Amino acid sequence: MIDITSVGGASDGSEPVTDLIQEHAADDTVIEFPAGTYAVDHLSLTNLHNVGLRAVDGADVSIVPTAPARELGTTLLRLVDLKRFLFEGIDLDYRKQGYGGMVYVLGTDDFEFRNVTVRGQYPPDVSGFRFEVVDPESSAIVENVRLTGGSIDGSDSVGIYVGHTHAGTLTFRDCVVENFPNNGIYASSPGRIDGLSGSNGPVHVLGGRYKNNNIANVRLGSTGSSVQHATVIVDEVPPRHDNGLDPRGIRMRARQGQLVQNCDVRISGRVPSSSGGIVLHSEAGQATIRNTTVTVDTDGVPAIHALKPADSQRGPIVENVAVGGQASTEHAIDIRHRNGTRIRQSRIEQSGADRSGVRFEQSDDCVVADTTFDVTGEPITMIESTVVRRNVSMKRPDGSNQ
Repeated sequence: MIDITSVGGASDGSEPVTDLIQEHAADDTVIEFPAGTYAVDHLSLTNLHNVGLRAVDGADVSIVPTAPARELGTTLLRLVDLKRFLFEGIDLDYRKQGYGGMVYVLGTDDFEFRNVTVRGQYPPDVSGFRFEVVDPESSAIVENVRLTGGSIDGSDSVGIYVGHTHAGTLTFRDCVVENFPNNGIYASSPGRIDGLSGSNGPVHVLGGRYKNNNIANVRLGSTGSSVQHATVIVDEVPPRHDNGLDPRGIRMRARQGQLVQNCDVRISGRVPSSSGGIVLHSEAGQATIRNTTVTVDTDGVPAIHALKPADSQRGPIVENVAVGGQASTEHAIDIRHRNGTRIRQSRIEQSGADRSGVRFEQSDDCVVADTTFDVTGEPITMIESTVVRRNVSMKRPDGSNQ
């Protein structure tokens, strides 16, 4: 254990501690930071085992960059090829305009990254964090990381990015990510199946709040990934990306076998448009959505949207899902070219004008069972589709039961 101030580190931010950290970081060593502010320029640690950077218990500790990002570059901390790494209790102070940098952690074994708050807004095109676990047998946890300042219109900034070499298991627990133009948690790259094919390591998002991030608040793509007990909110127009404005709630971007469970997803009327609360991209296969509430008050926006797949991907399994809100027009659930869709033990209520329940288009072998519809449009619409109904309660648009 090394106290950074005992080896000459300035706790008032007056002198950078970068060289001291690099000098004393070694295998089987934890560097502790007493209360204070520590100045850092570009810090790089690599090829270390059982190493840590942590605040003294209960201490208020912050890192501040020594210069703006245009001078230091977009990465402030580069922590790569580390085995059994710990980073805990050290906040990042980016409140000075133009100051801020990404923290990049690549573990070749287990690592823990906990209790970090980012203060301030990221400069344009500077992302928050990048995490990867490259060993398929290893796992990592990122817990209580909070980024609420986001970035500005036209920026390419991502809140938290998971790189395509991620092959282990990565868990985000009780994190908060808000106001980024290019996804809140962008974790679909490990599931890529194109020229930059990913290593398909699962990513699990447990709890936390993801709010007003453009493109997607939570974006998954690896087989077996999940979002559970999370709150996802779009109630303001997020910062725009050059690719446009489409703030989805949860987005499955690739592969199959993902799970959305015990989540609360909300899309409000203040947002002009969105592809949906929970969206299956054309390259995503079957996913399960269970014990979840999706509230949509924005007209024309679906609560669940399964896009036409690039090949023969199957439809979602929707179980014990409550769809509510005042959205009008279009459909609460939109299923396109997705055979095998299952909607069970759910309730679809949409009070806006001309709002239908579920629309199936060219989707066969589908089932709607033990489900109640209370909508102003048609409860179930079938276009070149086959749908079996079992114990389904539906109100007609005139309010009478069907």
